[in-house]
This record gives sequence, C-alpha cells and structure tokens, in this order.
Amino acid sequence: MHAPDFDESFDSDSFFKERWAEVPEQIRKDVERHVLAHLPADALAKLRELHACGIPLSSDPAFFHFGGGMAVRNLCRERLSDDELVACGGFGADWDNCYIGVLAAIAATRQ
Repeated sequence: MHAPDFDESFDSDSFFKERWAEVPEQIRKDVERHVLAHLPADALAKLRELHACGIPLSSDPAFFHFGGGMAVRNLCRERLSDDELVACGGFGADWDNCYIGVLAAIAATRQ
C-alpha cells in the first residue's frame, strides 16, 4: 500500500476534461470554436486568468453550474445537441460533465 503523494497537485477539473476528451477531436474543436466566438470578453479574460493561476475552473462562481455554466452549456448545445453528445462521447457524456472540459480547452489555447 502506498501513501498518498501530497506534493502532486490534484486537478478537480480532471473528470470533466476526461469526459470531453472522449468526444472526437473534430467535434470538440467545432464546439470549442463556437463557444470561444460567443464568450463575453470578461468571461474569456477570467477563464484565462484562472488557467494561468492553476485554479480549477469549476471552483469559480463565474463558471459555476447554475451561473455562467448554464450559459456555456447552452452555447455548446447550439453546436452539438445533448443526444449527439451522448452518441459520440460515450458513458458520462452530457453537458453537465463536459462543459468544464470545453472551457479548459479554450483556456489552454494561446490568445
């Protein structure tokens, strides 16, 4: 039995990123481009700031499930319906489990 490694940082967004990574790349890129094109400038700046500081996106109220997260999920649905996401993303692929992955991908891109 191994003791936990507390020096290794835990990414509380990893589950969401993994779900999103299961969606085919071409579909992911299409959704990410659409969300990026429609995110307000202040939300995009906040997203990139959180990423640069290593703060989990899901921990910030700006992207919380019932706050800005709802708007992001609706943007995602404009490109890929819930049923289409389930069909191409497999088990656990729904917008509640994938929108943080979309935001993380956007945040990781160069400006």
